[in-house]
Amino acid sequence: MHLRNLRTVLPFVILLTGTGCGSAASSYVHAGDTTLGRVVVYRNGIAYFERTADVQGDHLTLKVPAERVDDFLKSLTVVDARTGRPAPIRYPTKMPTSDTGLLDMNIGLEAGTSHQLKLSYVTEAPSWKPSYRVVVGPKGKVELEAWAIVDNTSGEDWNNVRLGVGSSSALSFRFDLQSVRLVERETLQQHDLFALAPPTGGATYGTESLQKKLIADLDDRLLDAASATPPPPPQAVAAAPVAAAHANAASRRKSASADGRGYGGGLSAMGMTAPTEATPRSALPSGSDGIARMAEALRSSREQVVVEGFARSDDGDKEGASLARANKLREELVRSGVSPSQVVAIGRGVQLGRNGGARVVEAARPTAPAGAKADAKDSARGDSGGDPIGTSNFESGNVTSVARGMSAMVSILKRETEGEVVYLYDPESARGDGRFPFRSVRLKNPSDSALETGPVTVFGDGHFIGEGMAEPIPARGSAFVPFALDRQIVVDQRTGETDEIARILTIQRGVFSTEVQHKRKTTFTMTNRLDERATVYVRHTVPTDYKLVTAPPGAGDEKLGSANLLRVVLEPHGKVDVAIEEATPVFRTIDVRAPESIEQVRVFLTRAAVAGPVKQQVEVLLKLNKEMADIDQRIVTTREQMAEYRARMNELHDQIFTLKAVRTAGPLMQSLEAKMQEVSDKLSKATIAIVAFEEKRMVARVHFQDAVADLSTAPSTEVAGGDAKRDS
Repeated sequence: MHLRNLRTVLPFVILLTGTGCGSAASSYVHAGDTTLGRVVVYRNGIAYFERTADVQGDHLTLKVPAERVDDFLKSLTVVDARTGRPAPIRYPTKMPTSDTGLLDMNIGLEAGTSHQLKLSYVTEAPSWKPSYRVVVGPKGKVELEAWAIVDNTSGEDWNNVRLGVGSSSALSFRFDLQSVRLVERETLQQHDLFALAPPTGGATYGTESLQKKLIADLDDRLLDAASATPPPPPQAVAAAPVAAAHANAASRRKSASADGRGYGGGLSAMGMTAPTEATPRSALPSGSDGIARMAEALRSSREQVVVEGFARSDDGDKEGASLARANKLREELVRSGVSPSQVVAIGRGVQLGRNGGARVVEAARPTAPAGAKADAKDSARGDSGGDPIGTSNFESGNVTSVARGMSAMVSILKRETEGEVVYLYDPESARGDGRFPFRSVRLKNPSDSALETGPVTVFGDGHFIGEGMAEPIPARGSAFVPFALDRQIVVDQRTGETDEIARILTIQRGVFSTEVQHKRKTTFTMTNRLDERATVYVRHTVPTDYKLVTAPPGAGDEKLGSANLLRVVLEPHGKVDVAIEEATPVFRTIDVRAPESIEQVRVFLTRAAVAGPVKQQVEVLLKLNKEMADIDQRIVTTREQMAEYRARMNELHDQIFTLKAVRTAGPLMQSLEAKMQEVSDKLSKATIAIVAFEEKRMVARVHFQDAVADLSTAPSTEVAGGDAKRDS
């Protein structure tokens, strides 16, 4: 039976055997001799077991699946219940060769007396799954009920055990404690005489990433051929690591950089090239010989590798098919003696340029410790994924039984707590809504343990009213669970932006270097269609580098992840405007020759406590700018008048030309000619005025340019001013 199949059928079964003084050969103890008393299943893929055993003899034998020995050696404790003393543990150094795949671990005991032992250990187990029920009650109360779904895949029945579940930030990992580790030692000779030589020089090279070096690449044909090859004899597999270690002892130092990539003690150091992903497939190990050579190198180096499987275009379940190919290659490596903890299988689905097959790559190795930078980045971005949630520990008050291969729902919490039905306006989340708030339950965790993420079914008035998902809720903390979108609250959103000069840093020839407060204002107009009062919580995240300037009272007192929660109460059929303003500093240069820039400077000086020559110089500029603006306006007005005069003169000319054919139109023609002369005089005066205005504008512009050229200083004045608006 393959180890992978053994893990499926018998993932973790402990068979206890004991021998008494003068008794026959060891035999399995009866069910009454050992008792499984407690099981705690955790969310990080492990479970904690406690059991007791009554032994009449001088030792206790534990039969453990070989692939679980490392977990046992990490966590197993055996204590004499009477004396409190730990008992020593012995086990064979070499792996068993029997088809059962079980390894005997012998616990030595004091001869001639009976023993009451308490054993505890940690091993792999499926993570438990939470499920919640919320019943909405009157007067700000809800009933919260939590269930834990536990799967028993341990290979043994859990009869009358205290079953618990928990979660924490505790880390869990695999670690090889079973394999024999040989340390290479240098051989010294006492009487040899030798001369000292300088160290060997070498060429310099740039740092290259050591991640995802390709080791082997097999298509479906080679993969099927390799899996059809019978496994090597167990004796050869067991001896391979030691033999390989001695065979390569002299070559490891030289081959550490033989391929020019600085592998150190990697696969290339074991006599196996680790090519890049650009290496042709023909140059990679393939078939049964390639699997054997690769397995030998892996056993010697103890390097972690990843087996990546790929799907074909005609596969139905592409993710499942790619994972099956990866597991097939992983199984062949394990059959060839590679530790299961060294090989991870991953399905890559459909990938461009691939049509089935699998490949082996070195596990990614970080090139530099970037944890601190990542944490700082997450903090700046406002991620809530790093927020501490806490630990949870729920244990059933009564004993329960779960047969092997079965699952159970265990009640872990049922309690009345604070809660109410509210609305949560969430326009930011991936499944949020920018138009309507979600009907939600706002409740408090009444326990001293964290509630893990899980589905929540909400009941009210004796019937089902919705479902939602709960994020982790810390102990005694509050949470929102959206469960319906009834569209009874309507939200209209408007945004606008403004720039306000906060500080003038320097002035060089009329060019101002300023610190500008860039403000963004968001207004939510909420309308209540209900006949009753409604409470709405607005979820709003302040962007990075912005700060909240204007917000409703209580903003920031409560947060949802990295977002602020703003509480708004809407009266029946009421309407409320909620304004939020944020600001961030921006450094800009402003040329006072531009009309919009001079206006910003004018507003700044109006609000700022600026005195001395700077203010006087700028006031001169403002006066000249106003004078030029007035002249421009007068020129525009005069030109419009001139256009009217010309139009009137054309009309009079046409009328006079028409009257020349009428003999009795003499007096009327004289009147029209007089009017035409009057309009002509006005046009002439307007033309002269235009010339005068243009001369004045030219003089004012020269004075303005001179004043700008003289305006150079370096003030530094704090203020909140400016109103250059850009509404959107």
